[in-house]
Amino acid sequence: MLKIAEYSSAAKALKEKTLRALDEAGIEYELPQRQSDKIKLVFAGQYSAGKSTIIKMLTGNESIATGAEITTQEAHSYDWNGLEITDTPGVHTTLRPDHDEISYEAIASADMLVFVVTNELFDSYIADHFRKLAIDKDKAGEMILVVNKMDRAAKGNTPEQQEIIREGLKEVLAPYTPEQLHLSFLDAQSYLDSLEERESDPELADELLARSGYNEFVETLNAFVSEKSLSVKLTTELYMLDNILDKAIIDLQPKSSDSDIDALEENLVQQRHLLMDTRKRIGQEISDIYANGSASIRDLGLDAATIYGNSFDQEDFEERFNRYEKQVEGIMGMCQQEADDTVRTRLAELGENLDDIDNTEFTQNLKVRLVDKYDSLPDNVKKVFVAATNIETTKEIVIDSLIKSGLTAAFGDSADAVLKALSTTGASKRIISESIEEGSEAAIKAATRTGKAATVASEAGKAAKVAGGVQKGVKIGSGAMQVTGAMVEMLFLVKDGYDEKFQREAAQNNRRIIRSSFNSSAESLEDYSKKYIQEKVNKPIEKSLASIEGNIREIRDSKSGRSEQCVKFEKLQSEIGDMIVRLHSID
Repeated sequence: MLKIAEYSSAAKALKEKTLRALDEAGIEYELPQRQSDKIKLVFAGQYSAGKSTIIKMLTGNESIATGAEITTQEAHSYDWNGLEITDTPGVHTTLRPDHDEISYEAIASADMLVFVVTNELFDSYIADHFRKLAIDKDKAGEMILVVNKMDRAAKGNTPEQQEIIREGLKEVLAPYTPEQLHLSFLDAQSYLDSLEERESDPELADELLARSGYNEFVETLNAFVSEKSLSVKLTTELYMLDNILDKAIIDLQPKSSDSDIDALEENLVQQRHLLMDTRKRIGQEISDIYANGSASIRDLGLDAATIYGNSFDQEDFEERFNRYEKQVEGIMGMCQQEADDTVRTRLAELGENLDDIDNTEFTQNLKVRLVDKYDSLPDNVKKVFVAATNIETTKEIVIDSLIKSGLTAAFGDSADAVLKALSTTGASKRIISESIEEGSEAAIKAATRTGKAATVASEAGKAAKVAGGVQKGVKIGSGAMQVTGAMVEMLFLVKDGYDEKFQREAAQNNRRIIRSSFNSSAESLEDYSKKYIQEKVNKPIEKSLASIEGNIREIRDSKSGRSEQCVKFEKLQSEIGDMIVRLHSID
């Protein structure tokens, strides 16, 4: 199954389950409808290429009409597992330009654009339509190219036939490669036929399924979703629901018989909010940095395209173009530096804010009181207190308190037992010292003042190792900007010896080629930003969040008299937290 549909369905079901629970409990809440957070999968391309059949194959929606006599005259949208699937009119000839406009309107907001052609591939009109989408509309980065009706090809939907078609496509797709456009081969009708044959002739059904290319198509879609980190779009409403449940739980849960235990829980809840807000804030800031950089690269592409066709020779062209390349490299490097600086700064602020929570007079006194009554605490609370307290700070508080009060023996053996138990948390600082990496050092130094911040800092150090190869920045020479050498010679070849109309058309196409190279670089930068956020923001903070949330649950489980409704909300909040982590890490 398509992973994004599976996760979208699970997130939608969890949302509906939570809203029902809130409604049944009479909890008032506000959850704005956000259509922009829906993942949109749009099918476009050639007239009568089988787009509707592919949608029916993918979704299992029996109400979708298919067949040779069926044509889609306007855009149709279907809700499928929380995804929005749109079928657009096919492009055929200049006789129906309104179909193009209907399609472009639907395509504009696509997260995934499946462009479908038949085994007969592109004629000049379809090729121009494709290039307009891929380059002028800058949709190549969101495109999955499908060759359907492979049963009509000479050798069917076989690897040998696919290779023949792949080679034939290269010239039309240039400057993009078939791999960049996530090329997939289908015979969608064979898949639908396999369903009809499944009961009566399983062997034939298996043969039809293999011929259809369905499994390979789904694998391509899943790889695309992972590459583009599309699943993160599903987390927005889950964050809102988490906040609503948090407030409801605080109102519903009973107070402990010990106000210090309630205070410890509140301390952990504050830390949780701080971590969640920081994760969201850094992610948005990093996304904005790379989005602005990508927009600047695309603008450079528009400028660079204008230099072709001016009255200078090939050498001048290459020199000017190289200057644009250097500007792109500069933008990428600047984005990387700004992102690294943002992560360091925000993690340092996180450490300081955690320190502020930890170093208030109230928190310091709370620790002393909890040490004093340690033996009488519930086992769950003892475990949380040991895990959440920094040993050096606690020793200083306890000893200082004892000296000032003159009760140096007040805690006796009990105090020693507590301090020995707490000493195990010193290992976190050893982990930090082993995992410090250049670029994360400022954040780690700022964060290591408290045990909670130390955990975040340690994870940041580990993430720096994972992201180390990428930390130096996205490299430019991987094919995206290769408009030199043979290609430049080809560009200038058309300047002489051809009629004016041909030169005009060639010039337009070559300017598109130049633009597409910049668009590809911009797309690569955006894709990289999503991986950067996952490795350097989400992973470190989510590990710390899991620890704090576990501690909160331990305290809440120690309380008696919790209502059934309160327990239900706590369970839902835990499920939402787990779902957010899964959506951040989908691959």
